[in-house]
Amino acid sequence: MAPKPEHLDAFEPLEWAMPHLKSHDWEVNERDRGVDPIADVFNRETIRTNDGVQYWLEMHPKPAPGTTVERTISLVKFGNGLSGFPGTAHGGALLTLMDEALAYVMVANQIGAKKTDFTGLGNRQWKEQLAQGRPMSEVLKGWYVTAKMDIKFLKPVLCPGIVGIETQLLENKGHRMKMRAIMKDGKGTPLLQADGTWVQIGGAAKL
Repeated sequence: MAPKPEHLDAFEPLEWAMPHLKSHDWEVNERDRGVDPIADVFNRETIRTNDGVQYWLEMHPKPAPGTTVERTISLVKFGNGLSGFPGTAHGGALLTLMDEALAYVMVANQIGAKKTDFTGLGNRQWKEQLAQGRPMSEVLKGWYVTAKMDIKFLKPVLCPGIVGIETQLLENKGHRMKMRAIMKDGKGTPLLQADGTWVQIGGAAKL
């Protein structure tokens, strides 16, 4: 989608990210993981209430045919609803944003490979199969999940705040992906760094 005027206004302070947001060579989307009413509720609803997340975009360079997405940027504007210590964002809320930024590399590649939206990934009958007593590992086979995430808090994150999270795919072995995400302020100063490993349920277990 093309960014809306309200998006351009909201993220104007992110000087380093604005050229990508305005570029026709980048795919830009509002953060979304489908419409299942009992899935993704925390990110779709909870974190956005009580003056929490106000705007949340995800974007990546449009890949050439036959290539994968190796770089993404997530843009987030949030209010006092994410505050922890006075004037700063709560560490747990920031970890959620970092985890989702890491996940978007996987999501963008899976959607591109399967030519579908997020609701078309994985097993869409999981609720019924769980109700039948099938084990979670079997029902969710093929999905990717966070296996490991190492965080470095580099500088306080102001709250209310506007941040960008740039993520790079470091390794893709099919059943396992390793990524690095760096949260930055408007000037591009690193605030947090997250190194994450995502594994495919039912794939090789060794990290």
